[in-house]
Amino acid sequence: MTLALAATPHTGGPTPAENARRVLAQTASVWRIAPASPREVARRAPYGYVPVRVLRRNRAAAVASLAHSW
Repeated sequence: MTLALAATPHTGGPTPAENARRVLAQTASVWRIAPASPREVARRAPYGYVPVRVLRRNRAAAVASLAHSW
C-alpha cells in the first residue's frame, strides 16, 4: 500500500465509527446488557454538551432576572 492510498479518506461501506457502534450494539445484545439511559448518554457526550432541559431552565432564569433588573 502506498502512502497516497493510506492518506485517502474512507469511501464506500460503513465508517469505522459505524462499525464500532454496530459491534457494541451486537455485543450488548448478546451479553444482554441494558441499553444506555438518556442520562448516561448525556454524561458521555462530548465536552460542551448541555441537555435541552438545562438550557430551558437557564434561559427562563435569565429572562426572570432581566425582568426584575429595572
